[in-house]
Amino acid sequence: MMKIGVIGAGSWGTTLADLLATKGYPVTLWAYEPDLVERMQESYQNDLYLAEHDLSYNLSFTNNLQQAVTGKSMVLFVPPSQVLRTVLQQALPYFDDEAIIVSASKGIENDTLLPMSEIFAELLPPALKGRTAYLSGPSFAREVAARMPTAVAVAAV
Repeated sequence: MMKIGVIGAGSWGTTLADLLATKGYPVTLWAYEPDLVERMQESYQNDLYLAEHDLSYNLSFTNNLQQAVTGKSMVLFVPPSQVLRTVLQQALPYFDDEAIIVSASKGIENDTLLPMSEIFAELLPPALKGRTAYLSGPSFAREVAARMPTAVAVAAV
């Protein structure tokens, strides 16, 4: 079975991780904040970014980036755009060569004004550049978490 790592436990990352876990996939959700990880492990809720939504028990939680990425068939990146470059650089040594990389971060990088796809193109090694996809669309995490209909698009390289 495909093991999935989701990097970024904001409202959108938590929602996407929960959707995948609800489908039966084992999902590891990475959060920067150790105290948030601890609370999610205890309550199966993200009280900071997605309060009052119960999360799937197929989710595991960590603030160890290596644990979230190593051995994963797919890694979904959803950190805020202003830290995506830093988090991606830290995660690079842990990617499996066959991993699928999906970016669902919204926005542009503050200093360079680059879209997320350009940051991935700049940083990923050649073996992974052809294994990337980008999820985007006019969606809201709380509505998706509540299973309301929405539309998104995925583009792959």
